[in-house]
Amino acid sequence: MKDYFKYLVLISTLFSFPVSLTGQIDTTEINKLFEMSLSDLMNQEVVTSSRFVQRAAEAASSISVITADDIKNYNYTTLGEALNSQRGIYLSSDKNYLSAGSRGFSRPTDYNNRILIMIDGHIFNEVVYGSAFMGNELGINLNNVEKIEIVRGPGASVYGSGAMLNIVNIIMKKGSQTDGLQLSTGTGSFGKNEISAVYGKQVKKIDISVSGMGGLYNGENYYFPELDAPETNNGLSRGMDWEKYSGVQARISRNNFTLSGVLSNRLKGIPTGAFNTDLTGDGSTTDKRYFLEAIYRKELKNNSSLLFRAYYDDYSYSGTYPSGGIELYDESNGHWAGSELQYSLKAGRRNIIISGVEYRHVFRSDYKEWDNSITYFNKNFPFSFFSMYVHDQFTIVSNLNFTAGLRFDHYSIFGNAASPRLAMVYTYSNASSLKLLYSEAFRIPNMYETFYDSENNHKSNPDIKPEKIKAIELVWGNQINEKFYGSLSIYRFTMVNLIDQILDESDGLTEFTNIGKVQGTGIETELKYQLKNRGGGYINLSLQKAEDINIHQTLTNSPEVLIKAGWTYPVAKKIFFGPEFFLETGRKTLTGNITDNLFLFNLTLRTAKFLRYFDISFKARNLFNQKYYSPGGYEHTQDALIQDSRNLFIRLNAQF
Repeated sequence: MKDYFKYLVLISTLFSFPVSLTGQIDTTEINKLFEMSLSDLMNQEVVTSSRFVQRAAEAASSISVITADDIKNYNYTTLGEALNSQRGIYLSSDKNYLSAGSRGFSRPTDYNNRILIMIDGHIFNEVVYGSAFMGNELGINLNNVEKIEIVRGPGASVYGSGAMLNIVNIIMKKGSQTDGLQLSTGTGSFGKNEISAVYGKQVKKIDISVSGMGGLYNGENYYFPELDAPETNNGLSRGMDWEKYSGVQARISRNNFTLSGVLSNRLKGIPTGAFNTDLTGDGSTTDKRYFLEAIYRKELKNNSSLLFRAYYDDYSYSGTYPSGGIELYDESNGHWAGSELQYSLKAGRRNIIISGVEYRHVFRSDYKEWDNSITYFNKNFPFSFFSMYVHDQFTIVSNLNFTAGLRFDHYSIFGNAASPRLAMVYTYSNASSLKLLYSEAFRIPNMYETFYDSENNHKSNPDIKPEKIKAIELVWGNQINEKFYGSLSIYRFTMVNLIDQILDESDGLTEFTNIGKVQGTGIETELKYQLKNRGGGYINLSLQKAEDINIHQTLTNSPEVLIKAGWTYPVAKKIFFGPEFFLETGRKTLTGNITDNLFLFNLTLRTAKFLRYFDISFKARNLFNQKYYSPGGYEHTQDALIQDSRNLFIRLNAQF
């Protein structure tokens, strides 16, 4: 309690300092913050839906955008935190990796392998587990993000395997948008300290953007009653929730050529006793990820263009799992490279056609497990795939578009897959539209799900099949007036050959297998408002139900109701006030229990600029310190895992 009192005194002092400098406060930012009209805000240009720039109202997808202003006003520091404000999306943490569920679907500790994460259009999911990073392991400084585009529903017709539930495209700022140097340093609860920097500049025809971030976190201490025994340290986990992370992103472009790359590195302690690890040992995981990509676009005659890109990606993971005096280790490595050729044609006034081919070769997709005396598993499973896709947006009349798309993928080890897409979009104002959408997608089993086996623990399943999903959705977005925008979405999806981990009671071993058929239905509605020079906000409601229709039971880790709200408001043109509320119903655990409903309250405060260059931001997460839980996985003794308690973080920012 004393620590929180110290933070309160520090925050009051720091926030009163810039306010006292009344004559030196720059209120330009506050005046400009809400200058963009609601119509422009809700109808920004997007690129993720169909691989070409178009207005959001015309896109053949249910799409939303998190802007740079949203990131700043609510002080989002991780991708998962930003996504948690969106309708239909919810989070859970196994205290090692952060996971996101969508529309009632999230298997416990599935590492987000049904959500596609991209950075400037480059797929960031790795090839060993198919995982997508949501937390600090992503290594992206959100201060350098222009916007985050979220496409809901299947998207394999555009991006291939893994685009089952959502496509999330993180679009970085150009150097010309930053036009200088930004520095940040912050400190917070549980020994968290973080620094970050962004540099951007355009010199003649060359645009340069570089950003980096790094941090340390001591973490929380826990008591797990399920592990309350002498051999498991009486359920006490102290000093094991630590984290060290860093990341660098860079992009340089000249005319039609762009070279970009991302490097991230994270080390994380395991505080939960997962996989029977000791609560007093040095159990930890390390994730490293980088890519390099070159893109060249050639403008051709007759409203057409050609895009070529080539890339190389690398992923490495290692883990240490001490258990009962035995040091168990595992590691994975993924190395892959590929290229893509894409042709775009605007044929007259009615057709926009996108077609392309892509080839990727995975040199390594391996997994090794060993202890000090025995190697239990050590295999590599390289593979490749070839893809062709075509997409046509046809204008029937001036405000009615029909979109059709098809992608064909051939995998060297899992065969072929065809992914169609159909959409009818009727736009009746600049930011209002009615959309009828149909799409299909698939996900190939990853190496770990297919081939991994461990003596007395887990068995392989080389006969596992790719899982597939079909979805239909009706989306209505309507600008009510200059201040309010509303949206409504009604959807149903059916997933077959769902890949899930089960416990085979006949031999006591876990196994990944195709367990059957899942159906999800739901309604999502949202209201956004913006008052010129007086703030803005959102409120959304998601009613969703995902169930195994063979046994007519609700899926685990699937809340049925989500309510979220947030707004930003400038107080006396000196401080931004930004609360957020989250209400969520309970989720079923693997044992059939239901977690309690949760109500969370976050609060952000941010000053206007003072002394020309500086501003201060403060974020209180779970301000009322509610104790809440998310379902655990098969690797946990705990049926449900406690989530983060109250966390305070204050940051000093400077822009030159």
